[in-house]
Amino acid sequence: MKHEPHNVDTGSALESQWCLVGNIVEERSYGEGGVDTRPGTKHFSGGTKVYCLPAQWGDGYEQIVVVGRHRGSKRYETMVVHSGCITNWRAKVVYSPTVLQRLARGFKDYWNRPWQSKEEIDAYIDLLQRREDG
Repeated sequence: MKHEPHNVDTGSALESQWCLVGNIVEERSYGEGGVDTRPGTKHFSGGTKVYCLPAQWGDGYEQIVVVGRHRGSKRYETMVVHSGCITNWRAKVVYSPTVLQRLARGFKDYWNRPWQSKEEIDAYIDLLQRREDG
């Protein structure tokens, strides 16, 4: 039997749900003219898996609210990250109670709904991959 995830209802027990997931880039351009490189971001190490909330603002999904393990403490944190710092986009079912709680809190604080379906996530992945390809 195939498992079908349910969306989070912040008023009840947390259930699994679909989420857009990516990884923080290993290195990114930095400084004047982008000639220097830095590993990952200030808050996330390169390769860190981040769980992305749906678009929050009308910026074309340039700035993304994400949940991931912080580079310093390894605790889950919720931060805003530029989409160019994330790669390897995919849709995944989230089961972790800690991540689900952070996502639910993010829905309450930033946005009033979780991802509606895997198809909605796939549409975002197409957009983000086209942007990466230039």
